Amino acid sequence: MLAGNPGLGKSQITASLASVATTGGSWPVDRTRCERGNVVFLSAEDDAADTIRPRLEAAGADLSRVFILDAVVEAFNAEGGEIRRTFNLKTDLTRLGAMLAEIGGAAMIVIDPITAYLGEADSHKNAEVRALLSPLSDLAAKHGAAIVCVSHLNKSSAGEAMMRITGSLAFVAAARAAFIVARDPENEARRLFLPLKNNVGNDQTGLAFAIQSAQVKSPAGQIETSRVAWEPDPVSVTADEAMTPQGDPEERSALDDARQFLLGLLADGPVRAGQIKSDADGAGFGWKTVQRAADRLGVERQKDGMKGGWTWKLPPKGTSETEGDTHESLSPSGCVVPFGKATKAPSVEIEV
Repeated sequence: MLAGNPGLGKSQITASLASVATTGGSWPVDRTRCERGNVVFLSAEDDAADTIRPRLEAAGADLSRVFILDAVVEAFNAEGGEIRRTFNLKTDLTRLGAMLAEIGGAAMIVIDPITAYLGEADSHKNAEVRALLSPLSDLAAKHGAAIVCVSHLNKSSAGEAMMRITGSLAFVAAARAAFIVARDPENEARRLFLPLKNNVGNDQTGLAFAIQSAQVKSPAGQIETSRVAWEPDPVSVTADEAMTPQGDPEERSALDDARQFLLGLLADGPVRAGQIKSDADGAGFGWKTVQRAADRLGVERQKDGMKGGWTWKLPPKGTSETEGDTHESLSPSGCVVPFGKATKAPSVEIEV
């Protein structure tokens, strides 16, 4: 489950994930390789031709492995034309399974947003949501596919970040992992990809990224689009912290003091994390505050071998928060595939 307010880059993240999956690329930060596979998109908010495809091209995806499921063919009219309707998670999963078998399986299925495909089910009723998600989970297990469900946030500004996801809590409960996309409270241009829960991996650190403008070619000329540029290091900001509208003045002051503490401590070169913690304790700084300050400064953390300890150092000049953002995109491929030369992403229709 991936949730966030509009305009923060949720769909660009799914394009980045698709790029890694279709090319067998490396995931951000830990740089582990992904097994190559197909990706299926169900997108109710973005047009396949002028939005989804350019984003995939800008991210370096292999378009021959991307399939857009844009409608279900319900019937035919007297003239032989198709009568289409929106895909329904309750009635069309068998057809989706048949499609996966036909294309040779899929590594990932993106449903964006999931609330657009619930049919008549009420997204706020736990029982109805569970009744839809359980068969979807079975389908994923049968075909070895990861289901990435995109959702929005409700208008509440209080409470835990997990409670901000639109609809029933059953969406989060059913997911093996849930993440929230938020704007960095201290940097308008920076976005945070933060775990709400993770039953299969690390839920203590998140990722940071920026939305980078890009251009791709088409027969009609250049198309303006965008892509994700992941930062190379994890962040320790929590989802609850990122979603707090206004931080406590005293807490923000402590964070500023911790940043100055780190700048002075690391000014002469790398320092072992154990020494930093010891000095921070002596200076009266909480370790969590020091970690957050390190995230803000872009401090680089490096491990000295398999059994060695961690070392912290300041980023190169020009890459810290105070000196502007020059983070490099970690997409598997930096190339942009021209429309006329790439294999067209098929538009899949399911006949009843």
